[in-house]
Amino acid sequence: MNLEAMCFEVIEITRSIGVYIKQQRENFQHILIEKKGVRDFVTEVDTNAEKRLVTALNKILPEAGFITEEKTIEQQDKEYLWIIDPLDGTMNYVHGIPIYSISIALQYKGEIILGVVLEVSNNEMFYSWKDAPAYCNGKIIHISACDNLGDALIATGFPYIRNEERTTKISETLKYFLDNGRDIRRLGTAATDLCYVACGRMDVYYEAFLNIWDIAAGIIIAENAGAYVSDFNNGRNFKEGKIVVSNNIIKDAVLKGVALMP
Repeated sequence: MNLEAMCFEVIEITRSIGVYIKQQRENFQHILIEKKGVRDFVTEVDTNAEKRLVTALNKILPEAGFITEEKTIEQQDKEYLWIIDPLDGTMNYVHGIPIYSISIALQYKGEIILGVVLEVSNNEMFYSWKDAPAYCNGKIIHISACDNLGDALIATGFPYIRNEERTTKISETLKYFLDNGRDIRRLGTAATDLCYVACGRMDVYYEAFLNIWDIAAGIIIAENAGAYVSDFNNGRNFKEGKIVVSNNIIKDAVLKGVALMP
């Protein structure tokens, strides 16, 4: 399998869906919005974008199954799996905040072997494949060389489902990074957070209560840009929805902070 060639096929598909998503935002007053939860929205744009992605990706690799956020196709457990978030940052999209992305990963026997993330508004295409560098719009990207947590710009996010226990632990973790880091950003899209660490704009990203489609593509992009990526226990169990991304120099200080999270 030629992963490089496949990656560029996925990029072209992603670009076309990005154009659709951006065009639909211009006619947003006519878009149907549904609530999945108190703070969790899905629009018809999410659903239609996912359907288009599934159709196109199925032509590239017919033997692959799918894990998708909006469940527009039967979720299948196969050796090859496309992992798709058609619109990461729907809350931003709904409110007209121009930070939202498309995230597509290909997994083989549990290993992520290809990742593509398009940050739609800025037309920034991040991508990588197994044993390759990480790229943004054709240029190789690298993580930052930040060697002190006190100099680190940190990204994080918050879960849609909240309760007193979660909020307390999130607050304790935030206090640690506010006290020990330079500053914190909350962009509202995990896929973009991962890519911003990969290209050195952010130095650290951590978050809990995620789904695999939020982070799958960003994991390989960040790792191939030189990042340390783990769960909160210095392991690789991303199914629990916890992730830490930084460089190897400051990772211990970062892991100390996320240890406060449940």
